[in-house]
Amino acid sequence: MCEWAGYLCTVAMLGYHSVHDIRRKSIPMRSLALGVAASGCWALGKGLLELQPWVALGAGLLPGIVALLLVRITGEQLGRGDGWELILMGNWMGLADCLLALGIALMGIFLTSAVLLLMGKANRNTRIAFVPFLWTGTVVSCLRIWGL
Repeated sequence: MCEWAGYLCTVAMLGYHSVHDIRRKSIPMRSLALGVAASGCWALGKGLLELQPWVALGAGLLPGIVALLLVRITGEQLGRGDGWELILMGNWMGLADCLLALGIALMGIFLTSAVLLLMGKANRNTRIAFVPFLWTGTVVSCLRIWGL
């Protein structure tokens, strides 16, 4: 039951942020900050209630931390909000499922980018909203967990 609530919160937050990202090419920062704070409290609660080891909770932050480091290294070629979305996902879903969702998202954005480039609809400077791909990866990860 506890896992499902985290996944539902993740799917809801990413769904809202996906719509915003598609329409405006940005993520609503207040909502993102609220989501990161709520997911942090969720992870802290799981640790205090001994539902999950602290090491596992900290490991869930790794994809987001790496993404935020890449933001700094690449000069914001990767969006800062995407890194915070990964922290939100890692807190609610854990490392393994966050990495699964991220892998699915990366595969999806790669295929979309390749098709757009081949069709001549995009070039190397074209910006594509990444959060909808994270949402899709999260939904697929949820379906795997729930046995659907």
